[in-house]
Amino acid sequence: MSFPLLRLPCLALEVIIKFCDHEEILFLVQTSQRARRLISRHTKSHSIEITVTNNNNNGSYVGIFHGDREFFRIYIKTQGENFHEFWRFKTLVPVLPDYQKNLLFSRWTQIEQAFQEILDFLNEIFRIKEVSFKNNVKFSCRLVPIAEHVVSKNLKIGSVDWQNSVGYEPMAERILMVSKGATNFKLEKFNFFSFRFYHFHLFKMDRFEIEHAEWMTVDQVIALWNCKQIRLGDVWFDSKDINTILWEYIEDPGELLELRLTSRNDIRIEDVVTGLNAVEVHEGNHWKGRKFRITGQIRFSVTVVWGDNIVITREP
Repeated sequence: MSFPLLRLPCLALEVIIKFCDHEEILFLVQTSQRARRLISRHTKSHSIEITVTNNNNNGSYVGIFHGDREFFRIYIKTQGENFHEFWRFKTLVPVLPDYQKNLLFSRWTQIEQAFQEILDFLNEIFRIKEVSFKNNVKFSCRLVPIAEHVVSKNLKIGSVDWQNSVGYEPMAERILMVSKGATNFKLEKFNFFSFRFYHFHLFKMDRFEIEHAEWMTVDQVIALWNCKQIRLGDVWFDSKDINTILWEYIEDPGELLELRLTSRNDIRIEDVVTGLNAVEVHEGNHWKGRKFRITGQIRFSVTVVWGDNIVITREP
């Protein structure tokens, strides 16, 4: 005997929906347009993470997570398979349940088409409030169009974590532009020494990190003044360059709270604070522990954490 779920009063339906998991909700809303309309009224806003991963057996796939739990996976296949179960979004989408992993998955030959349709559907049902991205594949060309689609829908970007090479320079620029509204940004492998990007003044992040930042210039670092925490590795700055950056931040610090730089050059902290009203407050040696406090209307400290690892901190 069927249960007339949609005939329940709104309050009773809302209570039932609270106890449904993502898969149950997604199957329920496919039964009719009326079910989609009524159930979507009672689902809470969600933050999701989108991860592109390489799988040796199945190629690349996109995983969609809520919290730590993956509830949908989109595989990219170059050869078609016979599907015996279909699930209707706006069009027929081949979907199969994976009971062992307790998630739904769908196989596609065109990941952009698959993702756009599925994300639009999920946004309608779950009213997505924030999307984060994580890239585990060798090149990020699959994830960039997905991120651009999210931005085109005016969805908030949470964290962006690119763990592997960005491929080529035009793709690198697209990655940076699509990430400018993110809360946190991390880029590990970036091998374009001559690359230039002129839009860092648009970035307003809680945390900005590039592990290999050999290509970054003094002006680019200064332009990041509205990022609260900045961490840059393998820069080619010398003491004079860091002194220039420090002068600019003292003049107008923006939102900056901390800047960490690891330089490939030998850094002398005395040269970093040249011309500033600086007092050494913690004695160490050339390699570790020396700290200078810069007094004035806006106070900063400069510390040698280890070797050529310099930390500039805005003090209260």
